[in-house]
Amino acid sequence: MAGKRKVLIAEDEILIREGLKSIVDWAGLDMEIVGCAVNGKQALEIYEKERPDILLTDIRMPVMDGLELIAHIRERDKAIRIVVLSCLEEFRYLQEAMRMEVSDYILKLKMKPAEIENVMCRLKQELDSSGNSRQMPDLRLQKEELFKEYIFYHQMPVSVFRSRIEPMGLAVQEEAFLLCRLVLLEYKKVRPTHVDDGGMLARFLVLNMGEEIVRRHGTGELIWEREDCYLFLTNALRGEDGGYAAPERMLREIARTLSESLDVRAVWIVSSVAESWERLPDLYQECVGALEETWLGKDIVYAALAGRRALLWQRKTQEAYRRIRTLLPWKEEQQERLCALLTEQAARGTLDRAGTVALLTEALALCGPEDAVAAEKIRESSTFLEAVSVYLEACRQMQRQSQERLSVEIYEALDYIDGHLEQKLSLQSVSGRVGLSPNYFSSLFKKEMDVSFVDYVTQKRVERAREMLMNTDLKTWEVAERTGFVSDSYFSRTFKRITGKQPSFYRKRDKK
Repeated sequence: MAGKRKVLIAEDEILIREGLKSIVDWAGLDMEIVGCAVNGKQALEIYEKERPDILLTDIRMPVMDGLELIAHIRERDKAIRIVVLSCLEEFRYLQEAMRMEVSDYILKLKMKPAEIENVMCRLKQELDSSGNSRQMPDLRLQKEELFKEYIFYHQMPVSVFRSRIEPMGLAVQEEAFLLCRLVLLEYKKVRPTHVDDGGMLARFLVLNMGEEIVRRHGTGELIWEREDCYLFLTNALRGEDGGYAAPERMLREIARTLSESLDVRAVWIVSSVAESWERLPDLYQECVGALEETWLGKDIVYAALAGRRALLWQRKTQEAYRRIRTLLPWKEEQQERLCALLTEQAARGTLDRAGTVALLTEALALCGPEDAVAAEKIRESSTFLEAVSVYLEACRQMQRQSQERLSVEIYEALDYIDGHLEQKLSLQSVSGRVGLSPNYFSSLFKKEMDVSFVDYVTQKRVERAREMLMNTDLKTWEVAERTGFVSDSYFSRTFKRITGKQPSFYRKRDKK
């Protein structure tokens, strides 16, 4: 049996260096610290004398940094296991470290005794099993290749998969299990700055952080699929009603941690529950087929509920309808057409990501000059409502630009209307205020505002009324009176026609 494994620590920050010595039960791991260095030069001298089995090293150190230290050691020693101590902002330095075959890395700000001990235990097992040879296959990679052969490539029958997976000590039982697919939706945006050319840094980060969270909450197998997708196989939880459920708390913590660390949107797609490994390829296809649901903004998507897509789309389009109508009366015809198409297609169950992107970009083109940047942002949006927000901002920018080009008379008219909504505002009275004939004023207003004078005034009154309903305790008839409506009943009908909601919907609900 191999004796105690020697560990060398190279870290210039005394708190971290002393912390590593004290917070880990090195004796319990059958390891001993043979030296602590404050820079790479000192670490290299200790290495030459002690020939440690494992090196824990910082990257940024005086005299000789961690990269130079690793390079010197790797020239003469291919067997030593190297673990890098890093900060998230040091990813660009880790790129070079990865090329020198580091075994793992630990984030300084988030390192915990259990995480360090798990890494050390794994490295000791590798060393003990391989007799210091680096040729021993990584068990994690063995599982990954086996799952790929069976789930993705269908290269073996279930009996062979079962016989090969059993000796690997899978942390999941072949009973009431489910497959979860983790998707990093904005991965392509951050990849150039956060990962190396092979994607190995992000892979280490996702697997290490994810597995740490899994160990705290339960059991399961986290498997790399590709740069932006990972699989998690776990047994379903038994509910009080006798049914099965996914470990949502665990899944959400993994997604939140990775979203913050990689600056991406991480979402889970969860399969139905199965009882036999024979169903694994089917569960994977369920997850792939439900990818569309992530466009609706949910952080956990259940593949088995894909039939509820039409209902989910209707709810989202109702919210989009409400937001888009805040643009009125600007480009009213185009906005009404967009809302109608979204609502109609959602009701029919034919709306999807490609369809919404097409409708939004088409509507944007109809509203003004081509905005290629906004159109591209709509296409790249990770959720439907995010795409709607991009559309709204682009429209408001067009609106601001168009108002900057208004004639003096129309600008004065808008200012007057805004300050006198509670009064009677006729075409004759407002045109007289700005010194134009009613006919010419009406034509000019329509040309510059792309909406009739009457419709504009009505829309502004409804907007003001909505603000009062949400932010004051005025009665409905008082709001109608203060926004220039001739009667409470006419106000309610007009308000419903323009907003799609009764005035009571916007009534302040948190009265004390």
